[in-house]
Amino acid sequence: MPCCKVCTAEGCHGTHFGTICCRACAAFFRRTAFSKLRNSKCRSASCDKEKSFCKPCRLRKCLEVGMETSNFQYHRDSLHDSESSSVFKKLEAKHSKQTISKIPKSFECFVGRPGMILFWDAQKSKHRKTFIDVSYLLDEATMIFRQPSENVHIFENQLHRLAIGLKVVSGNTKNYRFLTKIDQRELSDTWQWQFLTVAKWLTHFKQFDALEEKVKLTLLQSTWHVWSVLDHHFASAAHHRSNPNALKTHAVTRRGVMMDMTNVHFDANWLSGYPSAELNRFLHVPSRFDITAALEALQPTEMERTFMLVQLSFEYAGKRCQGEMLQLTDYFQQVLATDLHDYYVKELRMEKYFDRLAKLMKVNNAIQKKLWEQRPRIELAKVFDLIKLEFSHPEMFMDTGFN
Repeated sequence: MPCCKVCTAEGCHGTHFGTICCRACAAFFRRTAFSKLRNSKCRSASCDKEKSFCKPCRLRKCLEVGMETSNFQYHRDSLHDSESSSVFKKLEAKHSKQTISKIPKSFECFVGRPGMILFWDAQKSKHRKTFIDVSYLLDEATMIFRQPSENVHIFENQLHRLAIGLKVVSGNTKNYRFLTKIDQRELSDTWQWQFLTVAKWLTHFKQFDALEEKVKLTLLQSTWHVWSVLDHHFASAAHHRSNPNALKTHAVTRRGVMMDMTNVHFDANWLSGYPSAELNRFLHVPSRFDITAALEALQPTEMERTFMLVQLSFEYAGKRCQGEMLQLTDYFQQVLATDLHDYYVKELRMEKYFDRLAKLMKVNNAIQKKLWEQRPRIELAKVFDLIKLEFSHPEMFMDTGFN
C-alpha cells in the first residue's frame, strides 16, 4: 500500500481531498483547513516539519502536497438513499413522540442551543490570554533523559523494571494534604509533578532509554496526561480500599494531595471569563462507568497496574502521532505484552488469564473513550474562546481539557 504524503504512514486506503494520505491526516485537514492555523507559525521545538509536526506545520504540509478544500463534501447527508432516510425519519418521529413530554420547557431547548453559547458575547473573545510557559519542564525532562537511569533493576523483564521504577518515582504516601481551593499555582504544581514523574519512570524502560532525545520528548509530551489520569484513579482506589469509611467523593489529585470533590473551590478566573461551574458543566463528559470503583473491585497487582499504564500511554501516543511513532509504540506494547504473559503463566501459574486481562483493558478503553468524546467540546470551546490559555508548547496539552 502507498504511504501517506503528509506523515509518511504506511497503509493508506485511498485519495483524500486530491492527495494520497492516511485517514488521520484527512480528518485533520477537514478540521483545520479554514482555521487560524493556516496563518500560524511553528509552535513546537520538537517539530521537524517532516514526520513530527506541530499543528500549523502539519496543515502547511497538507497544502504543500496538494490537498484541496474544493474537494470537501458539504452535503454528505444527501448521499443516503431514500429508503434509509425514510426509515430514519420514522424512527426519529417515534422517538420524538415518546420523549417530547420529558423535555423541560427552557429557552435553551426552544432554540436548540446551550445558554452559554446562545448568549456568548463576542467582546469577550478580545480578552487577554493567560500565557503559560512550560519550556522549563522540557528542559528538566531533557536533563533527566541525559542522566544514567538509577541502578535498581534485577530483572531483564521490562515490565518488572517498569514496576520497580513506578515504586521509585511514586514513593509511599500515607499522609495526604487536603485541598480546599484549586488555583493556577496548584494546577501548575500538579502538571509539573506528573510530567517529570512520567519522564523519570520511562527511563526504567530499556527500549525507551535507547531512543533519540527528540523522540523521547515527543513520546513524553504525548503520554504524561493520560498516564496521570489512570494513576489518579489507581491512587484514589487504593485510598478507598485502605480507608473503607472514606467518603466516595474523596479523590487523589497527585501523590500526597487529596480533595473532596463536593467541597473544593476551583478558581477559574485565570482560565476563563466564565464561572467555573458553567465551564465545568460545558466541558464535562458524563460516563456510566465508574473507573475508580472498577479498580477497587479488580485490585490489580503492581505488574498489572504497570502494564495498564504503559498500554494506555503507548496506545494513545500511537493513535495520536501515527507514522513511525505508531510502529514504535506498537513494538513497545508487544514487548510488554510478552512480559505480562510470562508474569501470568510463570509467576502466577495462571494459564487462562484472558477474562482477567479483558476487565483491566475495559478500564483503559473507558479512559480513551472519554478523551475522544471530550474533543468536540474542546473544539467548540476554542471557537467561542471559552478558555483563555495560551501555552508555549500547546501540543503538550492536547486532550487535557486546557487546550
